[in-house]
Amino acid sequence: MTSIRKNKWFMAALYILVFFLLAEWLTPVIALTETGHKNLFLIFIGMSLIMALLQVPWWISGTVKTLYVLWFAVYVYTDEVFFTGDAIRFLWDNFTNDFSALLSQDWAGTTDIFRTVLFFALLWMAVYLIHYWVSYRLSIFLFYLLTVVFIAVLDTFSPYTGNTAIIRIMVIGLLLAGLLHLARWLERHHIELSGNKIAAYIIPLVLMVSAAAAFALYLPKSDPIWPDPVPYITSFSDQAGSGPGGEVGRIGYGVDDSQLGGSFIGDDTPVFKATVANGQYWKVESKDIYTTKGWELTENVGDSFLYGNGDFISTDFQPGEPALRDNALVSMEQSFPFVLYPYGTESILMDQNVDYQYDSADQRIETYIEGAEIEPDVYEVAYSEPLYSLTALQAASDEDLAELPAEFDRFKQLPAELPQRVRDLAAEITADADNIYAKTRAIERYFSTAGFEYSQEDIPVPEEDQDYVDQFLFDTKTGYCDNFSTSMVVMLRSLDIPARWVKGFNEGELVDQNGEEEIYQITNNNAHSWVEAYMPGVGWMLFEPTIGFTGASAIDFDVETETDELEDPVMPERPDPLAAEEEEAAADAADSGPSLWSRFEQYTEEHRKAILWSLAGITAAALILFKMRQKWLPAVLIPYYRTRGNNASTFEKAYLRLLKQLDLYGIKRREGQTLKSYASYIDSFFGTHDMTKLTQAYERSVYGGKDETVQWQELKESWENLIKQTSG
Repeated sequence: MTSIRKNKWFMAALYILVFFLLAEWLTPVIALTETGHKNLFLIFIGMSLIMALLQVPWWISGTVKTLYVLWFAVYVYTDEVFFTGDAIRFLWDNFTNDFSALLSQDWAGTTDIFRTVLFFALLWMAVYLIHYWVSYRLSIFLFYLLTVVFIAVLDTFSPYTGNTAIIRIMVIGLLLAGLLHLARWLERHHIELSGNKIAAYIIPLVLMVSAAAAFALYLPKSDPIWPDPVPYITSFSDQAGSGPGGEVGRIGYGVDDSQLGGSFIGDDTPVFKATVANGQYWKVESKDIYTTKGWELTENVGDSFLYGNGDFISTDFQPGEPALRDNALVSMEQSFPFVLYPYGTESILMDQNVDYQYDSADQRIETYIEGAEIEPDVYEVAYSEPLYSLTALQAASDEDLAELPAEFDRFKQLPAELPQRVRDLAAEITADADNIYAKTRAIERYFSTAGFEYSQEDIPVPEEDQDYVDQFLFDTKTGYCDNFSTSMVVMLRSLDIPARWVKGFNEGELVDQNGEEEIYQITNNNAHSWVEAYMPGVGWMLFEPTIGFTGASAIDFDVETETDELEDPVMPERPDPLAAEEEEAAADAADSGPSLWSRFEQYTEEHRKAILWSLAGITAAALILFKMRQKWLPAVLIPYYRTRGNNASTFEKAYLRLLKQLDLYGIKRREGQTLKSYASYIDSFFGTHDMTKLTQAYERSVYGGKDETVQWQELKESWENLIKQTSG
């Protein structure tokens, strides 16, 4: 080993940089999996690197790491104190459960502790590999490259934001690469440097890397040459909007709605914050063609209208009373080339000179500056929620539907393949309703009274010859907002009531209060779809059929009505599936007889003396073997090194092992004694020339840099002779 690797300060600097590089790996994993306890994982990494730097024997470092992992499991998953009987029993129960699950290949039956231990094992392995690359190979390029790719991929395709992480990784990687290059250069030229001279090399490197990072960070940057490909890619995947093909998708706003169905997983990535007087539904767009599998938009219909900053925007939902006008401040955390707006929007205002293009075909408001699409960051919306007269609503009749102009035909479109029983069900639900509004409300209420359930899991995709709505209404009766909203639109259209399917976000979570204004956090989990239906003589109205959601149009009750007609039915509580699973597991455990731990306790109670004597005997045997290791260790070392490679590295390790064995034998090397002098003494002691021969080869390899002169195959006999001598 050359002098630069013996310089503990230099190696410590390398290991500190390695620690920060590993922390950049750990941070996104902890964030995306919501694991928690990041500091405890960092302590494990730091402890492992320190022991690697100090070259602590493997059996000590391994024991310390194992005890730390066990302590972590007890600390995180229980309230017990480590090394108590309850803690040990907890670990044993989990071990037996996981061992049984692995033997039966029941991967889902493994516990969280098992997965935690696996994660620690991966960290352990990563630290060992980096220790090998840094201490022996003096190269970190492969791991550095993998780190950059790892963070870049997560930043692009996951909610994790790696903007600053990429900069930190570049700085750490350049410092590591520079220091390791210096170490290789010093070894190649057999140059030994003092601590002061090493610092003279390192300080300019640190200054250059820091200056380069600062310039790169603060200098102006040009816009991307190519458009971002990720939205285009994810529009064809199951990671946005609906999950085509029945695979599990990630919930959130998506652009492809042609194939609805499939399960979703939650995603609480923030989309925007809204400071508003009260919670609002935030509209993005609507679609009008139902295909039996999903939704599409009719092409070349409607008109586009261009509005300026602060201009009155005319949508299908005219604002309510001026006295009820409110302002909403929207702060985007994800980027979209359009605005999300509440019902009754009057105008939109931004700091920039923005044009707003309202498309009457899908009611989307896109944003442009000088004809170029932009993605707004912050904007203010003036709105007043529409108020509908109940008198006017109850006056709308079937005769009024027949008089609607042809432009409403696309909102009554249905595929010819729609099963007749869907139409029959809609007619049955509305049989007692005497006006259009009453029919629409009857269908809206139907889902909360007919045994339907809201769920995002185990949701099927209709077969090729199966209708999406028919499957939900008659087969599964389980789904999420797309199932409920699409079914309501289709049933309304079967009654010739114009209706359209709408996408956007619900009100989100109330996170703060600013005077009379409320601050809502809207995440991907709040992506939602609902229904707009047209009431003749009144206009378009919002309806919410999805169980558990509360969106509704504001009604002016300007007539006397029966209370029962207007009150929504109380939804029955749905059973908690987790509680049901726990009860079932408890019942199974009660029927399966004594647990494995109970049987173990009974066995130890019956054979306590035999177990204690056995443990005492094993401990005594282990101590005796350890004390006599000088006699039996050669029998292990010789076959071990016979199987190793015939190269200079194997020879160097074997020579150092021989020095330790001679020390155990009792022939200690004096302080300051050269290897040559020590070899002569060994040869005179045993009456051989083997040690001198081995030492000359070692010095040529390590100090002379002539690895190619080492012939381990020829030296092996001399080495084995001396190893055997130490067992006498």
